[in-house]
Amino acid sequence: MNKPEDGLKDEESRRNDKYWVPIVGRTLDLLACFEASNESLTLEEVVRRTGIAHTTAFRILHTLVIRDYLSQTGRSYRLTRTRKKLRFGFANLSTQVSLAVGIQSSLERAASAAGIELLVWDNGRNPEKAILNAEEMAKSKLDIAIEFQISEQAAPVISDIFLRAGVPLISIVNPHHNTVYFGVNNFRAGVSAGFALSDYAFRAWKGKFDALVLLESPMAGRTTHSRTVGVLRGIEERHGQLPKENIHHLDGGGEKNKSKAATQAFLRTLKGHERLLIMGINDESAIGCVSALSAAAGTVSAAVVGHGGSPEILKLISEPNNSCIGTVSFHAERYGTNLINFAVPIIQGRSAVVYHYVSHDFIGRNSVR
Repeated sequence: MNKPEDGLKDEESRRNDKYWVPIVGRTLDLLACFEASNESLTLEEVVRRTGIAHTTAFRILHTLVIRDYLSQTGRSYRLTRTRKKLRFGFANLSTQVSLAVGIQSSLERAASAAGIELLVWDNGRNPEKAILNAEEMAKSKLDIAIEFQISEQAAPVISDIFLRAGVPLISIVNPHHNTVYFGVNNFRAGVSAGFALSDYAFRAWKGKFDALVLLESPMAGRTTHSRTVGVLRGIEERHGQLPKENIHHLDGGGEKNKSKAATQAFLRTLKGHERLLIMGINDESAIGCVSALSAAAGTVSAAVVGHGGSPEILKLISEPNNSCIGTVSFHAERYGTNLINFAVPIIQGRSAVVYHYVSHDFIGRNSVR
């Protein structure tokens, strides 16, 4: 037989569980208070059984009636036979990108803890595939869709597919038109990277450097490009305006091999020993760049910063004999619970902020030793 203190312990453990979603928990408690499928309860009876605040209980009941989990006759509610779990759809960027893998793992854990059905699609970092996935998702009777893809050209097509299907859409990491956005403030993340590169230049080279190299991904378009703008802004706040001929834009595609090749080609244009500040648009591009610099050891001095905070780049940062000085972490491990907390009110028909920015932090060599 359960003791009263057992319930208190359960409640305390839930509050300390970072994957616990309170509003989802209250919704499940409300459904569970119907002791039989044919039992009818008034709002006051539901409040008495669950301890849920009167206004909150009414809003949950109203939403469950709209979504056919409950039926209402007069002032009484009862379970419907079509009662089902919430169904989320997630189209992820790629299983080959560390940030995307981390976000998916976090979301899967949080959905499981909240009793939410999560369907996952892999966009394979391919715009055409992302559009096809969106069309399939729109037919899958989702309560809400979450989209992670980086093609600026594909974004409005995908947004329109979900809009016409009547499925709410959240875009993450790379904002899409006509969606609410959940993710990092790309410009401010870039500024953080710029400050870190600038600080390194002052420590190692007394503030003197020969070039700023920006490893970009033009396919991602203007939004992700704002990281690049932020890096330049951060550096120029400390060093003043840089001559345009000292700023080099390379297309690394956000991929290791392409970024390595782009860096190698750039290094061949250098005439002497130069000091370089280098930004990778993501961790993959930074890792590819470091690989190219390692092969050219002795010909340049460089400091490289990535974006994302992947386990692979954190390992690289911890090793002393390479040019990677840090990364701006987006904390992929925190996305899942926060995304669900953000999504459930949207499903309930409540208004949502247009942008919800997650925290980001620069992680340098001193942080990971």
